[in-house]
Amino acid sequence: MLLREVRDIYRKELGGTHPPGEVDALFYRLLEHYLDLPRFVLGLEPGKMLTREEEAPLFNALSQLAAGQPVQYITGTARFLDMDLRVGPGALIPRPETEELVRWVLERHAADLREGNILDIGTGSGCIALGLAKSLPAARVTALDISGEALEVARENARHLGLDVRLVRADIRNPEGEWPESILNPEGEWPGYDLIISNPPYIPRGQEGQLAVHVRDHEPREALFAPDSDPLLYYRHIAGFSRRHLRGGGWLYVEIHEDFGAPTAELFREAGLLEVSLKKDIFGKDRFLCGRSPDTNHKARQNP
Repeated sequence: MLLREVRDIYRKELGGTHPPGEVDALFYRLLEHYLDLPRFVLGLEPGKMLTREEEAPLFNALSQLAAGQPVQYITGTARFLDMDLRVGPGALIPRPETEELVRWVLERHAADLREGNILDIGTGSGCIALGLAKSLPAARVTALDISGEALEVARENARHLGLDVRLVRADIRNPEGEWPESILNPEGEWPGYDLIISNPPYIPRGQEGQLAVHVRDHEPREALFAPDSDPLLYYRHIAGFSRRHLRGGGWLYVEIHEDFGAPTAELFREAGLLEVSLKKDIFGKDRFLCGRSPDTNHKARQNP
């Protein structure tokens, strides 16, 4: 079959659920992934033929796309901050907005965090922790997640990227006494952190129907949804934890739901954080929030 005929089948099968430009982007991404062919191949070889063996993975992927499967789970990879990350159904697919969060931190604090102690809460694929570890190789980066499956994905990413990130299974909602001892420093005390960063679950369950099928039906629900009755649940725990364990002058950065910027900022202020600031994403939506620990935070002065 001609390559352009395969592309036309993609357009026909996916055209009712995807914008035309998105269909072509998916097709060319899969073409590069499976056949190592560049997207401009049709311009160079308009009459290019594919063998049945070459067609097979493209049509298999088309069936998965038509069923709502995210392309990142089909290829098993996602791009994040110039890193090729491995992803699977047990971990949230990294988003461009989360790249913005990491870039914001690095733009403001790269010099201060060069040898700092960093904690990523709810690491998923490890994208935030690994992005920071790559940019700050002398920093000490720890990443937490409640999901053992997600931590396996993060561990595999750390291994193939050759980055040193300590991975710990823990639930930010649990009392500190129930956390694993591996998070403690050699003296058996909690370390102080220069930066705590998180992209926690923040979509109220009542908004589930508003999500795209490939998100709602395929990505891990525990990484997406917060209770309708308390959509700021995770931020409350993260802010309380940060109040106790940020070093004096340390920072908390989070990704947030666009509808809850003001109440989340107020929650940060109630937790004693200073210089609380909201930042919009590239789409003009409230998406990021930060706050600084008081310089007098005595618990935050412990050494890691």
